[in-house]
Amino acid sequence: MPQARWAARLADGLSPYWRWLFVIAFVGVTVLALWPGNSRLPVLLGWHVVNHLAAFIVLTMLARAAWPLLGRIWLFAALMVHGAAIELLQSLPVINRSMSLYDWGVDAVGIGLGLVMVWIAGRLAGEPW
Repeated sequence: MPQARWAARLADGLSPYWRWLFVIAFVGVTVLALWPGNSRLPVLLGWHVVNHLAAFIVLTMLARAAWPLLGRIWLFAALMVHGAAIELLQSLPVINRSMSLYDWGVDAVGIGLGLVMVWIAGRLAGEPW
């Protein structure tokens, strides 16, 4: 598949930058998630659940690219801790948002979808999981 080879070459070319891209996305997701509720930014994708899914799919894919030797369970656990920390911090009065176990569950689904997407991309590129 020529597209898969092209994508693999692109990913290899970006390898020095994956960790920086992850840090930028991580900080961006965290800032948006902790933006005070009384001065809320516009919803990026128009639907609250989609925002959670998109954020954690992107974080998962970037984390996997940045640390390819990190086990899937550890990656899942680390991002779940991040999602839990966001939800706990949202309950602080200064943030003026609400903590939600439902949102944390959606984060877990996003992480799972991100791992599946990384697996599919790896299979198409002929790489082992």
